[in-house]
Amino acid sequence: MSNLFWLLAVIVGPILLGGAIAYALLRQRRLTSDEQKRSDAAAKELYKHDENADTRHLGGRG
Repeated sequence: MSNLFWLLAVIVGPILLGGAIAYALLRQRRLTSDEQKRSDAAAKELYKHDENADTRHLGGRG
């Protein structure tokens, strides 16, 4: 019975893991150009906000 468990663990386990990875890769979609532009603009805004942050309490510049 123990051998059957290890057989399943060694053979079926990697197959299930590979299937899960393949499923995730197939479900992933690319951003449209409009979505990409909005994402880039939002990231730039976050970086800009971070550069202007008051970090004196952390020992940084204010």
